[in-house]
Amino acid sequence: MFNKILIANQGEIACRIIRTCLNLGISTVALYSEADRNALHVNLADDAWPIGEAPPQESYLDMDKILAAARDSGAQAVHPGYGFLSENAVFARRCQKIGIRFIGPTPEVMEKMGGKLRARKLAKKAGLPVLPGTAQAVEDDEAEDRAWKLGVPLMVKALEGGGGIGIHVIKSMEDRTPIVQRTRQVATSAFGSPRLFFERHLKDESHIEVQIIADEHGRLIHLFE
Repeated sequence: MFNKILIANQGEIACRIIRTCLNLGISTVALYSEADRNALHVNLADDAWPIGEAPPQESYLDMDKILAAARDSGAQAVHPGYGFLSENAVFARRCQKIGIRFIGPTPEVMEKMGGKLRARKLAKKAGLPVLPGTAQAVEDDEAEDRAWKLGVPLMVKALEGGGGIGIHVIKSMEDRTPIVQRTRQVATSAFGSPRLFFERHLKDESHIEVQIIADEHGRLIHLFE
């Protein structure tokens, strides 16, 4: 069991992790931007380290600052929560290189499933049905042509996104450009990447997830649908 964990996130996400660590007797290190200096997660943690200005690119998405805080605080592991760097294989691999455990999937798994286009290809290879969508990232100058080919309603999705963040629906071609631009801004802010792709939108659909927990010893369970 770890003795000290750094939490590379903010707000309620970090608070929930801190409370769990408290129950397990694990010391916690919080990170905070200038805007979060007096936030609840900062006060709940055993230790707290400043990592920069309010924009995520200068704080919660800055790998160098986060890794420096983990190393200097004596943390044995980093818990990324969700969003931000939680599905970033580069960050997970950099944690490994400096001897700090990344609490989450391996970089190899994230590289296969973190990028939505690669995940779609793997699903097709496994014989699973997937919605019609683009096979490559969509650039602004080709968005109109791609949208026309797929038809509306259409989902614009952050390629490196997760947790339902960075998804917007285009209901008419007239809405295409502002929605693509807005989704790009969200994707850049939340995940550090502006890349997007298109997928057909199912109206009145039901979203069903199966949560899976696995450890490094090959033990795996699912928590039903």
